[in-house]
Amino acid sequence: MKIKHKVVKEFQYLSPDKKIFILKAGTILEEYNYKIKSDIIPIDKDIIDNNPEFFEIIDWKAELLTYIKANKLPTPAVLTKKLIPFIEEMVLSSIQQNTSKGTVVDESVVKELERKESDLNSREKRIKEKEDEIDIRIKRVEKREGEYKEDLKSLDKKEDELREKSKELIEKNLDLDDKIQNINEKERNLDRASLESSKEIDEKYVKLQERIDKDLKSLSEREKELESNLKIFAEKEGRIEKLESELSDSKRNYNILLENSIKPIK
Repeated sequence: MKIKHKVVKEFQYLSPDKKIFILKAGTILEEYNYKIKSDIIPIDKDIIDNNPEFFEIIDWKAELLTYIKANKLPTPAVLTKKLIPFIEEMVLSSIQQNTSKGTVVDESVVKELERKESDLNSREKRIKEKEDEIDIRIKRVEKREGEYKEDLKSLDKKEDELREKSKELIEKNLDLDDKIQNINEKERNLDRASLESSKEIDEKYVKLQERIDKDLKSLSEREKELESNLKIFAEKEGRIEKLESELSDSKRNYNILLENSIKPIK
């Protein structure tokens, strides 16, 4: 009997000549061959056998039952119970006997051998191509390995430089911390001195203000005293002026009298 497989899920197949075929779900493969119109595309047996989730073997019993149901034959269960034992006893047993005696050469076996030979040639060709590809990749890897080693040396050098710079930065950072601590200490001392100085200035200002107030009070009293003295001086000046006026008048009168007294008598 011919081996048949059914495509369970859509499968993408790459043929030895690099052609891509899409095997749709429900497609029937006969003797590991995919038929497209008049073309027959052989499918790698290992691919079909090693991917049961994509390909399943079609059981002739299931096909018979499907055929009976599709043709709507009466009592399919009874027919299958009667037909299946008959086919197994009469047909299959005779096929097995003929093949065991060597009287019949199954064409499917010949095709299978030819297909396997073709597959072996294709696989040998693919292996050769893969070997060439591997050689190329090995050379590429060796080249990249050399570049990688050079990169490692360069990275090691940069790492040493970074480590040295990190050490310098740490030392500078510690030095800066010391300087910052000194500055903070000086700022605290300045703040303390400024506060004390401010207190001293406030005390001096209070004393100075008291002195100014005292001087102003004294000055005000002196001004009042001066005004009083000026008033007294003004009164005295008025009296003096009055006396001077009276003396002037008396002097004038005296001169008149004197003149009159010394005139000759006629």
